[in-house]
Amino acid sequence: MSFLKKLGTVILKGTQVLIGIAPFLPPDKQPLAQRILDSLEEAFSIVINVEAFGAALGIKGPDKLKAAAGPIAQVILHSSLVAGRKIKDPDGFLIACGKLGGDLADILNSLEGDVKTEDRT
Repeated sequence: MSFLKKLGTVILKGTQVLIGIAPFLPPDKQPLAQRILDSLEEAFSIVINVEAFGAALGIKGPDKLKAAAGPIAQVILHSSLVAGRKIKDPDGFLIACGKLGGDLADILNSLEGDVKTEDRT
């Protein structure tokens, strides 16, 4: 299993756990949980904004994935799990970030109602 696939699995499982237990964490651990949730929220916001601009400009799926890949890569690169690590396959990293953007879009599309950036609290 590749590093990114392992990282994605760990993040997904960790996020599921964090959402359920974050309120019960000791105060010294809550900032980490909040940073992870903030990064996830930021990645969703990127996807929402790319979707909105893509719709306004007539940009289709694959080009929207490319547009989201760079900003999502920045979110990942600033996370404490990845910070300071060297990317050995930049093309693969960007492709995976685009796929992550597509997966986040799929999650949003599976929800009832429209999700817009102003819906966030």
